[in-house]
Amino acid sequence: MKVLLVGNGGREHAIAKKIAESPVLTDFFSTPGNPGINTLAKVANTQNTPESIVDWAEKNSIDLIVCGPEIPLVAGLADAAADKGIPVFGPKKIGAMLEGSKIFSKKFMEKYNVPTAPFVVLEDYEAAVEYVKGHSQQYPMVIKADGLAAGKGVKIAADEKEALDTLHDYMIKETLGEAGKKVVIEEFMPGEEMSVFYLTDGKKFIRLIAAKDYKKVYDGDKGENTGGMGCYAPHQSLTKDVSDKIENLIMPGIKRGFAEEHFDYRGILYVGLMLTKDGPKVVEFNCRFGDPETQGIMPLIDEDVVTLFYQAACGNLEHEDIKWKNMFAASVVVASKGYPGSYEKGKEIFFETDMKDYIHAGTKESNGKIVTNGGRVLNAVATGNTKAEALKKAYELAAKATFDGCFYRKDIGS
Repeated sequence: MKVLLVGNGGREHAIAKKIAESPVLTDFFSTPGNPGINTLAKVANTQNTPESIVDWAEKNSIDLIVCGPEIPLVAGLADAAADKGIPVFGPKKIGAMLEGSKIFSKKFMEKYNVPTAPFVVLEDYEAAVEYVKGHSQQYPMVIKADGLAAGKGVKIAADEKEALDTLHDYMIKETLGEAGKKVVIEEFMPGEEMSVFYLTDGKKFIRLIAAKDYKKVYDGDKGENTGGMGCYAPHQSLTKDVSDKIENLIMPGIKRGFAEEHFDYRGILYVGLMLTKDGPKVVEFNCRFGDPETQGIMPLIDEDVVTLFYQAACGNLEHEDIKWKNMFAASVVVASKGYPGSYEKGKEIFFETDMKDYIHAGTKESNGKIVTNGGRVLNAVATGNTKAEALKKAYELAAKATFDGCFYRKDIGS
């Protein structure tokens, strides 16, 4: 089978490593790729648009497109490919809007009784300011930009000043561009986070193992939210009781909504949960694998993912369950100084071991050297028979890749 992987981050490199193991794989291409992915797949010469990607796939007789990031899906990659008869592992545009618009997703949850935090939609700056000033008792207050913001569109405001500053940044200064012109303000949900993923053809939903993601930039969950600074899997808080509540309280509304809204949803549904004192509630949806959770989940899959992805993309998921290795996996993100704010690129990376030992998230090749090209640069990923063993090996690996200003959290797994 000829496969084209879309994306250039750590998530895609982790997926690429698993695709490369497939016994049914005959040719493997990626666009745009990165130095890690390029050791596994040939680079497809496409532009970064759905039309260009699909045209290239058609000309090169691609059997399956696997889309890693959300932006091409929200832009309609699966829709464009469907017109050419090419299966895509990733939902069509309407389903992808569950991630593409916080307003869309919150209204979906409200309509189909999916447990989530109470919220209000505000499309006007003055109205948003008036709301904040009228709810002095509601702190911490969660403010979410409506559109895609690369994991940076959520602010947990501790007081009124921080809330008003956030509204001004999003809606007036437009620090997130179009994404922040409309906002959702919702009640803060205390509890433990859990990332749950479902492989789906739109009708059948197979739950993958859960991962624990660490969003805050610094140890002790301090600092700003990031795209994720590390993870471990499987999540140890996924007890039978929690599992039953997810399946009995959360998933029925989601499944009913998919059916009634006619989502032709083929791929991964990410359900971000908060384990509250009142049970699990949905924080957000994503229309693709999480990053860095994928880096922890992929090494533990004991199946041919190309077959799984192809069945889902064709709307005919034959599997009833997925086999898993009886192990733990851990991922530690090595980041650039300044992330998630401004940071410099182009810093040479020095590897004490082989560069292939790392998942490449924000790197590029320049004059024969591997240099930084993002905020989250590398993922040090390891597996072990215990959680402690996996974390120990991941941290040992993280220490063997350095560049000017690099840092990573020291408390992943806590």
